[in-house]
Amino acid sequence: MHRDFIYCVVLIAILGILARGAPPQLRDLWQRFERRLSGLARRKTLSWVGLGVLVLVVRAALLPVWPIPKPSIYDEFSYLLQADTFAHGRLANPAHPLWQFFESTYILQQPTYASRFPPAPAFAIAVGQVIFGHPWFGVWLSAGLLAAAFCWALQGWLPPGWALFGAFIGLDLCLFSYWMNSYWGGAVTAIGGALVVGAWVRITRAKRWHYAWHFGIGAVILILARPFEGSLLLIPALITLVMANRTAHVWLPIVIAGVVGASWLAYDNYRVTGHALRLPYQQYYEQYEIVPPFSFMPISSTPRTFRHFDLESRASETYAHVRNWHLFVDRPLDWLVLLRYYYGNLIWLLPLAAFLPLVWRSRRTRLAAILTVVIGAASVIEVWWYPHYAAPFAAALLILAAQSMRYLRQWKYDGREVGRFLVSAMPVAVLLVMVASEAKGIATHSTMDQVRTKSAQKERVEQGLLEKRPGNHVIFVRYTGQSPHQEWVYNPADIDAASVIWAQDLGQTENERLRRYYAGRSFWLFKPDESMNLSPY
Repeated sequence: MHRDFIYCVVLIAILGILARGAPPQLRDLWQRFERRLSGLARRKTLSWVGLGVLVLVVRAALLPVWPIPKPSIYDEFSYLLQADTFAHGRLANPAHPLWQFFESTYILQQPTYASRFPPAPAFAIAVGQVIFGHPWFGVWLSAGLLAAAFCWALQGWLPPGWALFGAFIGLDLCLFSYWMNSYWGGAVTAIGGALVVGAWVRITRAKRWHYAWHFGIGAVILILARPFEGSLLLIPALITLVMANRTAHVWLPIVIAGVVGASWLAYDNYRVTGHALRLPYQQYYEQYEIVPPFSFMPISSTPRTFRHFDLESRASETYAHVRNWHLFVDRPLDWLVLLRYYYGNLIWLLPLAAFLPLVWRSRRTRLAAILTVVIGAASVIEVWWYPHYAAPFAAALLILAAQSMRYLRQWKYDGREVGRFLVSAMPVAVLLVMVASEAKGIATHSTMDQVRTKSAQKERVEQGLLEKRPGNHVIFVRYTGQSPHQEWVYNPADIDAASVIWAQDLGQTENERLRRYYAGRSFWLFKPDESMNLSPY
């Protein structure tokens, strides 16, 4: 994290030395490049479409050397189950008659077999599965759309050239982060936030009422992706929108979109939990967890049946940390990690920190600054905090970074236009470091998704079994002390149709029930804590 920052500082210093001795022809060449880039930025539609296509093309071109990522985190398997369910034309699956064998982290077994997560991210993954034949292409498509949405949103807040500059800052997030290279989510939620933020400024300042539809669609995406953090963005945006405009041609589209979105969410809840107002997250919490999502809430006194996996110890430790002084150490570090992902390089924090008072006082960026304060305050009360939790606010953070660079450009030192040079040199240095760093990671197979995949061998075990013994199988998984991070029991939406079914080992007597149910299949025993090899059951 800090190494790339240092490399950028060194490169900027080198560029400064070269610039002082550069011949006039080279300076003229750079100025012509900047003018052409400014001309491209003024073609707004071409800019945001082109940026989205660039992200999609570059990541697709890297597939031969940087393959499609494999899931390894329990969140990913839950999203993939949800996407597979949608791809089968269902919002939830019927509970399996022997569901106790298939319990797993972040997956409901009762009253239906479904994910605990909101539907929007998995819907995008399902699009990839249905249209392109693999769920990752839904992630790929959403990351490209996010790059386009960032540029479009910033064009409403900033002059065209600075909007493109801000979208460039978010390029690493769209292309190289886990938002593109895992199934953990982030991009879909950030698209919703970008639509809301971009539409808000066009409605309130440019008086372009038809963007109310964009606002409404973005609001629906936020609620269907991350209801809590999405609401934190929507509430200030809606309050300020009411203050700016109360006409029907603005609010009617928003209300229509809101009603459609609320109906969708209520029906999804009903299909999964049996109650329109009960979220799958709440259903899962009441069945398996005792630690609440917010630190001001008490731990549940109702006993939970953890059965095969233990979330209690890890969650209780995290809960204790956020309720004492550790929070004031852990949360700032979490935010530093978040900004590293969102900005790609921490060097962008320097101008933001230097010109923060100006950014805060500027009427142009006031709402974006307020939104950042809101999500910062919310992060203090949440027990867990990962970068994608703030995804609704990603566009607002890019707006603040780009605006701080505008102030930097005006900075002079001893009569020299130092700021103008830095605004030109910083993106060049960041781009060179980003390309070199990612190229090294890809070449050495040390990107984050590839490192995690080394410890996620579930697919390899399945493929090895099918190569040696074609047919249908059941693998009993027997743990001797695993954590939920090493859960192996994950299955697709249609469990009975899977070639390889993973099941919890419930003991010989109980296991006979599953053997009778799947008569005709081969049965295997797997002890992941001892060996990666299967043995006949």
